[in-house]
Formats: sequence, C-alpha cells, structure tokens
Amino acid sequence: MRNHIFLKILSSFLLLLLCTHLHAQNKPASPKPLDSATLSKIISQQVKDTSSGKSTIKLSDTSVAIIISRLETYTLMLNQVMSTLRRGLDTVEISESIPLIDSSMRVVRRDMAASGSTNNMHDLYTNRVLLVQLERKLDSWQDQLFKFHDRLVNITDTLQLLRKDTTMRNFPAEDELRDIYVGQMATLIQKWRQVDSANKTNLLHLGLLQNKVAKRYIDVTNLLEDMDFQLSRFTQRLFNKDFSYLWEPPLPGKKGPKFPQVLNRSIRKNINILKIFFAVRGPIYLLWFLAAILFLWWVAFNARKVKRKHEEREAESILQQSRHLYRYPVASTILLVSTLSFLISIQFPIMYTGICWIVTAFATTCIIRHNIPPNLYKRWLLLVLLLVVYCINNLLIQVTFTEQWGVFIGGIVSIVLGSYLLRTLRNTTLPLPKYTRSAIWVFIALSGLSVLLVVLARVSAAKIIGAAGVVGITMAPGIIFMVEILMEAIYLQVEAKKDSSTFISMIDYQNIKDRLKTIFYIAAFIGWLALIARNLYLYDGLYELVSDMLVAERKIGNFTFSFSSVIIFLLIIWLSTIVTQIISYLLGYTGQTSQPQKKLGSAMLLIRLAVLGAGTLLAFAASGIPMDKLAIVVGALGVGIGFGLQNIVNNLVSGVILAFEKPIEVGDVIELGARTGVVKEIGIRSSKISAGDGSEVIVPNGDLIAQQLVNWTLTNRTRRVDVLVGIAYGADLKKALTLVKDYLQNLDDILKTPEPVVLLQNFRDLGVDIQAMFWISDLGQAGTIKSQVLTDIYIRLQEAGISIAYPRPQQVQINMEPGTWKESSAANTPVKPAAPVTTVKPSPVVPPSGTPPEAPGKAPGETGDVK
Repeated sequence: MRNHIFLKILSSFLLLLLCTHLHAQNKPASPKPLDSATLSKIISQQVKDTSSGKSTIKLSDTSVAIIISRLETYTLMLNQVMSTLRRGLDTVEISESIPLIDSSMRVVRRDMAASGSTNNMHDLYTNRVLLVQLERKLDSWQDQLFKFHDRLVNITDTLQLLRKDTTMRNFPAEDELRDIYVGQMATLIQKWRQVDSANKTNLLHLGLLQNKVAKRYIDVTNLLEDMDFQLSRFTQRLFNKDFSYLWEPPLPGKKGPKFPQVLNRSIRKNINILKIFFAVRGPIYLLWFLAAILFLWWVAFNARKVKRKHEEREAESILQQSRHLYRYPVASTILLVSTLSFLISIQFPIMYTGICWIVTAFATTCIIRHNIPPNLYKRWLLLVLLLVVYCINNLLIQVTFTEQWGVFIGGIVSIVLGSYLLRTLRNTTLPLPKYTRSAIWVFIALSGLSVLLVVLARVSAAKIIGAAGVVGITMAPGIIFMVEILMEAIYLQVEAKKDSSTFISMIDYQNIKDRLKTIFYIAAFIGWLALIARNLYLYDGLYELVSDMLVAERKIGNFTFSFSSVIIFLLIIWLSTIVTQIISYLLGYTGQTSQPQKKLGSAMLLIRLAVLGAGTLLAFAASGIPMDKLAIVVGALGVGIGFGLQNIVNNLVSGVILAFEKPIEVGDVIELGARTGVVKEIGIRSSKISAGDGSEVIVPNGDLIAQQLVNWTLTNRTRRVDVLVGIAYGADLKKALTLVKDYLQNLDDILKTPEPVVLLQNFRDLGVDIQAMFWISDLGQAGTIKSQVLTDIYIRLQEAGISIAYPRPQQVQINMEPGTWKESSAANTPVKPAAPVTTVKPSPVVPPSGTPPEAPGKAPGETGDVK
C-alpha cells in the first residue's frame, strides 16, 4: 500500500513538471494561425522550387492513388480526433468535487487540532472512516485522469506520425491534379494544427487538475496516518481514568462545556460529515433504495401469481407460510435492506450506522407487535429506547458529567432488563432460536462491565462496551428475521414458478430448505459477531491479526505454504463438490416422475467429472501450490493405488466407462442379480438404484460392468406382458381363445403392433392353461394393466359360461388308532384302471362355502376328513 502511494506521488510530481514545462512553452504569444489560402500559396511555392533541390516536396505521376488514399484516411482520422477533443474530457465532476474534499479535510484538521478535548473513540473512528472514503475517491479520480492522459498522449503520438509521413510530400506532376491536391493538403494541415492546439490545451488543463488531485491525495494520506496514530494511542489508554468519579465533581481540567452545548455541536458535526459521506458515496445508497423497491415489487408479484394459480383457500394457506412477507411486506423489506446495509458495509460514519440500527429496530417492532405477549413486548420497547439513547450518546464528541450518569443508569437498566428476559424465557412457549439465552447473557455481561467501568471513571470505555451490548441484543432479532424473510422470499418464488418450465420449477424447496437455512444462519451469526466486534473496535485488530496469521508463510521441510492457501484449496474443492451435487439434483432423476423426460445420466456424470477435475486444478492454482508438487502427489497416489486402492480405482474407471458406453441411463429400469429398480443416480464411484419397495441400493460401478445386467429401457420402454389363465376341462377352448384375443385386440392400453398372441400352453391336472402375450408402451404400467386384463378376462369368461380351473383340496386319510401307526405301502394298494370319461360337466364357478367339492367317483362321506 505504501509503495503504491509512493508511485502515485512520484508520477504526479513528474506530471506536474511536464505541465509546468508545457505551460512555459505556451506562455509566449503563439504565432498567428495560417488560413488555407496562405498555406496553399506556401505549398505551391515549394512545389515550384523543386528544381533547386532544396525543397522536400517531390513530383510524382505513379503515386496518385496512394496520395489520395492517405489524404482521405488522415482527414477522417483528424475529424474523429477533433470531435473527441471538442466534446472534452469528463472531468467536470472532479473539478466540482474538489471543494467538497477541501471542506472535509478542514473538518478533520479542526478535530485533530482539538484532540485534547475530544475524548471519544466514536468521533475519531468517524473521522478515519471519512478519510478512508476520501482516499478511495481521490484514488479513483487519479486512475480516471491517468486514463485521460494516456488518451491525449496517444493523440499526440498519432499527430507526430502523421507529420513524419513522407508519402504526403509526393505531389502529382500534372498541374490540374496538383492544384486540387494542394488545396486539400492545405485544409489537412490547417485541421492538423487545430487538433494539435486543442490537444495541448487539454493536456495543460488535465495536468493542472492532476496536480490538484495529487496534492489532496497526499494531504489525505498524511491525515489518515495521523488519525491511525491517534486511534492506536487512544486504544492503548482506553481503560485509563478519563473523568471524575460519580461522587466527585469533575476534575479542574475536565469541566468543559455543558451537555446541551456538546450535544448541539456533536449533532451538527455528524450531520455535516453525513452530508459529505453521502456526497462521496451517494450512488451506493441509491442502489440500496432501488434494491428495496425491486424486492418489494418481486414479493407482491409472486404473491399475486400464487393467488391466480390456486384456489382462494389453498393460496391463503401457501401465503401464510410466508407470514412476515405476506403480512408486513413494507416492514420486512425495510428490515432486510437496513440489516444487510450495516452488516455488509464496514466503513460507515457512526450517525449513518445508528440510523440503520434504529430503522431495523422499528421494523422489527412492527413485525413482532402482535406475535409476542404484551409484557414481553413492553420490555422490547424499553430495549429500543435504550438503543436510541446509546445511538445519540455515540455521537457526543466530548465527555460530560451528564453523559457519565446516563451511561451508569443505562447499564443498570440493561442488567435488570436482561435478568427479566432470562426469567421470562424459562416459561415462554415462543419458538426462539437456540442461542437466545447465550445472547442475553452476553448482553448482561457487557452491561455489567459498563457499569463497573463507569464507577471506576472509565467513561469512554464504559460507553463503548454498554453500546455494544445494547446494539447486539436489539439487532439479534432483526438478523434472525432477515434470514426468515430471505427463506420466505425463496419459498414464494418457488411456489410461483412451480408449474413453469424454468430453472426455479426444478427446485424442490423442502429438500433444500434445511440446508439453505443452515447456511444463512451461519452467515448471520458471523455477521452478528462482526457487529459486536466493530462496536467494541476490535474488528480492525482482529482482521489484521487473522490476515497476518493466514498470509504468513510456513515451511515443512522444503515445502512452503500458508493457511490462506490451504483454506482456498479446501474451499474450492468444497464448492466444486456442491456444484456437482446441484448438477446431480437439477439434471438427475429425483423419483418424482415415473418417466423422466430427459436421460442425462451419462452427460451428468461427465459434467461432474469435469467440474471436479477443473475444481481440483483451480484449487492447486489458486492456493499457490506448484504443479510439480501436484505431480508428486499424483505419484504418491499411484503407489497407494498399487497397494490398496484397486477396488476404488476399478469403480472410478467403471464410472467413466458407464459415462461413455452408456449401458444404463438415469431413469432406466434394470435388473441386477435378484434386484430390480430404477436408476436414480450414476455416481463417480457408485450408483443408486431405487427399488420398488422404497429402498435405495448403492451398487459399485464395477458390479454394473462385471455382472450380467438387464436394462428394460435401454432403447424404449415397451414391454411384453404374459398372462396365464386356467380353463376347466370340458370348456369350449376355441371360444375361450377367441374371446380372450378379441378382448386384447380392442384394449386401448395394448399396442396393436406387435399384435397380441393367445395360445394354448399346457394340459394340467386341474385344467387347461391358456397363455396371452401382449405389448404395452410403458413398462411402468405393467402391473396395473395386467391386473385390469385378468379382471376383465375373468368377468368375460364367466359371462360366456366358461369355468375357471381352481385347485382341489388334497385328500389324505390318517389312521389314529394305537398300534396301527404304519404307513400303508403304496405297493399293497391295488391300482384300479381309470374309468372312461363319457361326459365332463363343468365344475361350479364357486365351490360351496364350508365344504370342498366332491371328487368324481367318490361316494358321499369319502372325503379327506381326518379321523
């Protein structure tokens, strides 16, 4: 940073010398400009003197085309340059803003001159913030002016090149052409002189302006160094006694003005600083305002869209899930913008920060007014009042006896209020965040320390610590509501776009809700800790400490690294993994539809591999790890692979083979061994198969390559369905075959090509088997269609009087008499020849309830009853 400032100062000094030199050159009276007629006479005279050998102008008959082309080109170029110079350089803002820079520096110099009576770190820090913003503004102006200077220098170089072009000194030999060319050449020279004069004028004006900006940049840099020294010295003696004790009158040197005078001067000074700050950083606040308007319109638009797409009751139920945005849209928007404003931006004047805190507190009050018990709401209002008091107290530029007692009373009230909040939280049923009690304990501890410091006459330190406690406890609900509002906005967007074909419609809000909320809460907690640290003025010191610790180089043998490079490496790898998961979620099969519209499993796997590979290389490059070290790591991995990672590498290579060969895709129905399911994800090492019972089977990619795999949907989703129907003996088989085939041919869910086939398959003990085979377009409907076909065939056969074969009970006779527990030999039982079948009567469709049907040839009572 110091080297950069030195280079800026040196370049500005050299530029100042150049401008002084140019000004000295332009001081004498410039010669009277020549008009085109005079130039034409001079050129014509030089053309006539070519015979003497002293003139630099030559006559030529062969270069007419080149001369005309060059003349046209240079004329157009000078016209364009002249147009640019006439418009001038955009330095009006810089010239008009220099008085603002001067007035800002006067304010800081006046405070620094009165530093003996200014015993307030808030005031010193506000001055430092103002100087930092001025330094940034002047730095940006210098960069802008240097760009303008380079542009003018390029114009000067172009003019010099045009002047040195010897081609333009060749004139046509013919008198008629030469006269025309002489006139055009005179016009070109006149235009060249005008451009050169305007360019020198702009260079002089720019040099003077750069001198002014450079001088103020040097002054601001010096003031900033002095302010840093005062802040460091004030920090060192922050906990020293700086005022009288409460029970004593002020010290003789500490009497100073009264509280109303100090308050009046402090408010006027902070308002002036705030005006200067808005003048320097005005566009940023305009962007915040436009962002608030855009967010409010976005929420209202999504709410109207939800109401149009759903019925009134359903839409109301959806909108109630976004209770803060739906009920309090304006307060929620103000809370979101104000909270983000003071969390994201670090360098702000104390008055602007206090305004943001108060606005956030009032917006939080509007949201929780009807959602908490009245007694708790009254305590919250007391907290907001304490916040307003401390914000006004932070503006004071000088300690007074009234302020000392105010800080003491505010600390006592804060301790009592914190103790009451702890007792209230024990009996409340409100859904409070997890660490609410810890935040209240921090509030009580800081308030108690503030009271102790006031008693010990350390008023400045007491004010800082007490304000930090109050700001932390009042901003905590606003930060929590900010997270809730962001989640509600995302929920509304997802619900509004659910039925569209956009990217948002692919997001399942319930799947990402918990993970996204966790990320937001972690970021909010870090922001809350940074807020406390800034109010305690520990942020800069902690930032420098952590930065030095992360940037410092460390060695392990010959290997040099830093913690920042390690964190960058891990962060990029983690982000690459998150990106691959998002790609897998958006392009993969989520199980929500039975037939995915796109099969992107293999392409998704290749994309994930590419993202991980690119992320790994980027991580090595961003962390500063040399690529030769990467080769060493790869070699070490090769040794590990040779010893114990064969299976892992096999699965990784198998994943690449699956990606290129594409034997399966996401959404395919496959059979692997005894398992059948739908491919849900093709991973780098393993794949997920969703079984029909709801389980998910993790299969290594090596098994998918090595084992025999059946893919039902590799080319299409058609499938043949087999149905087996048993017909009782004695039924009309031809009629049954015709009936079943006619039915299948007329069913809409069955493909006509190939046409259904109905065959007589087999003769069995109990009947004749008829097999029907037909094709369907979607195998996912196989079970449903098969059930429908069986049901309809059963009904049609019954209506046609064709009986369905059913199993008969097995007849077993067991002799239970003692002493006869022997198995009768099958050989002792004579085999009777079967009687010839004369007529076969169809069996009843439904057997009589309670008793099995009688077998043919059996007398009544000869059933298989157990005796």
